[in-house]
Formats: sequence, structure tokens, C-alpha cells
Amino acid sequence: MAALEMDRVKILDRPCYVSECKEKGEGKAPDFKFSTAMETNKLYVSNLPYTATEEEIRAMFAKVAKVKSLRMVTTKGGKFKGFCYVEYETEEAARRAVMELNDKDVGERKMQVAISNPPKATSKDSRIAFPEREDGTFKRKAKMNFMVPRAVSKPVAATKPVDSKSVDIDK
Repeated sequence: MAALEMDRVKILDRPCYVSECKEKGEGKAPDFKFSTAMETNKLYVSNLPYTATEEEIRAMFAKVAKVKSLRMVTTKGGKFKGFCYVEYETEEAARRAVMELNDKDVGERKMQVAISNPPKATSKDSRIAFPEREDGTFKRKAKMNFMVPRAVSKPVAATKPVDSKSVDIDK
């Protein structure tokens, strides 16, 4: 279990992902590592330059008040995605940071700062749009319209049915 404590620890500037090995489909849906409720002392900061460093961002927000924590969101490869979460000790400090730093120019971008309010976590059942079969798999209708030429896929105008007795083939 000591290895699980190494989850998301940076090694050579890249996050290391560690999780328990489980059989496919075993267990419940994964829980979010971070809170999904509104945290009034935490800020969501977006539109940052991809070249921004943790030290630069921490220094910028430390001018307002003491930063409790800073989490920069990265890809699995360790590349910064351009947004982060900054947590202050108090709600008042977070509000002041929004007022002072929102729309501030950082590099060639206007940084967006807001109180963190993540979307509500949904249950596994509400995310699935396909009906479940008895064997546990899901029924999904494939739409392959993209393979049919437009001339053929357009509806044909209704025509009068032809009576085979009234058609003279010899003519």
C-alpha cells in the first residue's frame, strides 16, 4: 500500500500515476480525488500561458494573501494545460484575489480568476445513454449515414405506383 502514496507525485517533472490493479469491471466507479462541492476559499484560474511555472503563479497570488496550496493541472505527460487551482486560508482572501487578478494580462493572455465551483458529480447510470442488456453490455445503434452518398440519401419524391397490367412492354 506504500506504493499508492506515490500517486501523482512528480518524478523528473512528470506525474507518476499509481493505482490498484483490479479486474475489469470490478469495484465501483472511481471517486474524485478532489472535492466536487463549492469551496469559497479556492479559486479556478484559467487562460494561463502554457509556459507559466508554479513559482510564477504562486508569486502572483501571494501578493494578495498567503497561498495555502496551488495545483497546476497537467496532461499525463506532465505538460501544463493552462489552468490551475489556488487555495487561500480564508474566503475573504480568495474574494480579494478575484477582484484584483481577474482579467489581468499574463504574457499575451488575459487570466480568468473565479471561485471554484466544479460541476456536480453524476452517477454512473445517469452518464450512460444506451440501454443495458441482460448480459451487462450496452445496446448502441450505429449510424453509418456518412458512408451513403448524398444523392442516394436524399428522399425521393413520391411517385404514382405503376400497375404492371397497364404497362405495355412491347412499345
